[in-house]
Formats: sequence, structure tokens, C-alpha cells
Amino acid sequence: MKATVESQTFQSTDWDALYRNGTPPWETGRPAAELVRLIDEGVIKPTTTLELGCGTGANAVLLAQRGFEVTAVDSSPTAIERARTRAENAGALLRIVLDDVFEFAATAGTFEFVFDAGFYHSVRRTQLDRLLDLLWRVTRPGSLYLTLAGAAGETAEGGPPQVSEEEIHRELGRVFEFVDVRPFRFESPFRKEGYLGWSCLMRRPVLVGTR
Repeated sequence: MKATVESQTFQSTDWDALYRNGTPPWETGRPAAELVRLIDEGVIKPTTTLELGCGTGANAVLLAQRGFEVTAVDSSPTAIERARTRAENAGALLRIVLDDVFEFAATAGTFEFVFDAGFYHSVRRTQLDRLLDLLWRVTRPGSLYLTLAGAAGETAEGGPPQVSEEEIHRELGRVFEFVDVRPFRFESPFRKEGYLGWSCLMRRPVLVGTR
């Protein structure tokens, strides 16, 4: 049986091979409906933005088209090449970076909005402390962070790594306060009904009364 991404460690996964050899289960070619919803509702407004693990760029291009100042980073050369082609075809202006996400974040500066569709749930079991350090580095008080993560409680082959709502609060609550955590469904080219997930919108706390 072909191994799923969930059954491998983040470090041992050949992410570029997943793009070279076909379509990864998370690649729909469309921006995440949950991201679109939050933008349409005005919850997330155009600002400086970092996407962690941008893949082939559907979300990053959508953000750029909606007026966000976007930096998108991924470690897969194949995915980045496709993202750059997507941006060029769409006439979207954004910064697309081929780099290890953790190494890039060390010197990237801070952003008002950070987004990932699956990066958190892919690295949390083996590199949680490193991820929290990354998120601390690339945000500042008031910055928003949106992560879309696989939800525990559904048995479906080929689905995303799963995390419970309690784990999300315990892990990401070390850095952020929660604005909204709600269930949604990841779209997938291989499963019509998609996969159960969590949409988690958070904010870096602002210290009141300090100078």
C-alpha cells in the first residue's frame, strides 16, 4: 500500500516527489474555500501576509488578487515552479520563495497575517517547539494567524494528519489567543466529500497599558 503523508515524519517526507509524481491529495488547484469565506466576510483584510507551505500557489495568488502583500514560501522546487507559473498567468504580483520554511522564517521579519493550509498539522508531532518559535518570529502583537488543520474523529484513508480541538488550544494557545475555531471540510481531488478539518483563526495578544 502506498504510504500516506500522515504515516511519515515531516523530515522523511519527500515533498517534491509528491508533486513530481502526481497530484498530492491537498492540491485542488483552487484557493481554500474557508480562506475565501473569511476574506469575503471582511474578517481578514488586505495586509502584509506570509503563507507557510504555499504549494502550487492557489491561495497565495488569490490573496494577491484581493490586495494582500504576499510572501509565499515552500521547499518543493516543483510546487514553486508551478506557483510562479500560476501567478504569471493570473497577472498576480507577489513574492514566491523556494526555501525551507523554518530557515526562511529566521530572517523574514514580521507580518500582519500568517496563513497555512496544513503546515501546522504536518509538523506539530515532531517539531512543535520549532513551529511555535517560527510563529513568534514572523508575527507581532495584533498579527492574525489562520491555520487549516485535519480534525480528529473521522476515519478516511488518505486524509490529513488529525488534531483535536483540545490539542490545538493547548499547543497554539502558547502564542496566540483564539478568535474562532470551527469545523469545516478540506476539499480533495480524490474524495468528493473531502475531509473533516478545523479552521483556526488566532491573534497574537496585544499587551494593554504597557509603554
